[in-house]
Amino acid sequence: MIRYGRVFDVVRSLRRFSSVATDFVPVSESLTDAVIFRTSETNPANHSKDQDGRFYRVPDSIKKQLFTHGGLPKEYNILSETLNELCIMVRKPTVELIDYLKKTNFDAPVPRYVLYGNTGTGKSLSLAHILHYGSNAGFVLVHVPWVPNWFRKFKEVAPSVMNPNKYDHPIEAVEWLRHFVTQNGPLFPNLGLKTTSTYTWSKREITAEGAPLSELIDLGLNRAKYATSCIAALLDELKKAAVNNQCRVLVVIDGFNSFFSPRSRATREDKSVVLPSDFVVTEAFLSITKNDWNNGAVVVSVDPVAHPNELRESYLPRYQLGKQGFEHLDPFVPIEMPNYNEKEFRSQIDYYIERKWLQQPKAHTEKGRTELSFTSGNHPYSLMRLVAPY
Repeated sequence: MIRYGRVFDVVRSLRRFSSVATDFVPVSESLTDAVIFRTSETNPANHSKDQDGRFYRVPDSIKKQLFTHGGLPKEYNILSETLNELCIMVRKPTVELIDYLKKTNFDAPVPRYVLYGNTGTGKSLSLAHILHYGSNAGFVLVHVPWVPNWFRKFKEVAPSVMNPNKYDHPIEAVEWLRHFVTQNGPLFPNLGLKTTSTYTWSKREITAEGAPLSELIDLGLNRAKYATSCIAALLDELKKAAVNNQCRVLVVIDGFNSFFSPRSRATREDKSVVLPSDFVVTEAFLSITKNDWNNGAVVVSVDPVAHPNELRESYLPRYQLGKQGFEHLDPFVPIEMPNYNEKEFRSQIDYYIERKWLQQPKAHTEKGRTELSFTSGNHPYSLMRLVAPY
């Protein structure tokens, strides 16, 4: 995998070399054949190989609906605020995945797709593209922006009040329910989904069979200690509703391999580690990613940084998921997210130039672009970091 510290050491060295030994052609001799780097097609369902390598603008209303509570890499979200728009590049793996989703036989068990690739190649942005497609296509979205946060950056962990020997994320669970409501706000209330079981939370608090699913969500939002169990009940009810053809569900999870990680920062009173497998949310999301239901689809990503440092030797799914995770998802369709190809690289540079994020005149020249390509290795995240000072 790419070691960013070493990459930037090379970048600094090459900058010193280029400032002394490289003569760039003047701006007047810059590239004359402009790359068409934008597409006016904003509906992901219509994206095809014709838009490959081009950026499309995500409407502000969609950004607010889908990504208010997560779903975009932090640095990319900050960049989009700086550039005053959210644009996502249409890339071949994403177009391929959307095409699969459009051709899905929803009477069959849910298909599972695994996005994999080195850290920083664009898997999270591809998932954002998929979320936009799913929202437009009328799916109920079940989205986890970044699984490792539940085991590394949690605000609180507590023994589960509903599941003996399990643990809850009271605050994070409330935040996830709020995320679910925001993403599915325009669609969910009109589905009229109701509970198929009675849920007894305490002597006084009961969600009766036949109650609207919104009642289950409201309980979790208002009673944090039950929020995690409300998520588990909600996901179970969504599976049943999908099987009964009451809705169509798209599950999108970033950093899925973290569910199978051997590490966690949560500890018990005796200082023993609470593993990811000990949490109620893990059990709930592993349940909805099984293929024991239909009328939906599951799209997840695996990423080396979702694991501890010692488990980052390979980005391939078998290594990242381990035996248990691989068997859980098998069979699945693997889709690799590679570095930029030449067309994508040029589109990205043109986009940075157009938004005046990259103002270095040398970037307009062939030699300048060649150096940027070489120093970044056409790696999307490294390129974004590389051009930031210019």
